[in-house]
Amino acid sequence: MKGTARNIFLDRIRAALGRSPGQSVEPLVVDHDMVRPSLPGSGDERENLRALFVDRARAVGMDVLICPRAEVAKVAANFLTEAAITSVQISSDPIIEQELVEKMNESSIRVAGEDVELDVMYQEIECGITMAKAAVASTGSVVVTGSDQESRLTSLVPPNHLVLLADSRIVEDLLDLSTSPEDLPSCMTLVTGPSKTADIEGVLITGVHGPGRVQIVLFHG
Repeated sequence: MKGTARNIFLDRIRAALGRSPGQSVEPLVVDHDMVRPSLPGSGDERENLRALFVDRARAVGMDVLICPRAEVAKVAANFLTEAAITSVQISSDPIIEQELVEKMNESSIRVAGEDVELDVMYQEIECGITMAKAAVASTGSVVVTGSDQESRLTSLVPPNHLVLLADSRIVEDLLDLSTSPEDLPSCMTLVTGPSKTADIEGVLITGVHGPGRVQIVLFHG
């Protein structure tokens, strides 16, 4: 008879729990502090979010540099120069693109155009520079999106990924991200550390399916 196997299965569960058919079940009590623990520390909430994000991002293998908004291009250029990176591709974000291009030119760093072929990108572009749409403090993740301004390949193909992040875009957890007032597109990637894989004999290898190094420039103001 239809449903018999299901009923037998449920009866066995009730018996194991010491319940009888039709017995009322007490409502589930949820400890919201356990589901969404409060931010550590005291004082300014924005500072706490920033501190938590930096701690978690570093814990998953990403480097974080903090600077004022006015120094982003300088800090980015200094990182590229110290890392001996000579070619980059920059997402066409109007917030900061022009400043970056000018600073790259001053530092003799080649900026590739948006029409770079995929095989050329693999072989010649050493670093992709993107503007993060958001960041999740609890996991240390940065959110990059695909759009007319942001090419997904810029963050996925080159061996280095430089992410520019405004601290005002940091949210506490994934629930906050899902309810963010930001207009988040459907094409969205959460980057939590450099690319890693352990597919071959369980040996962890970094930088196989994407950037082996992720550098974040976190700016404020």
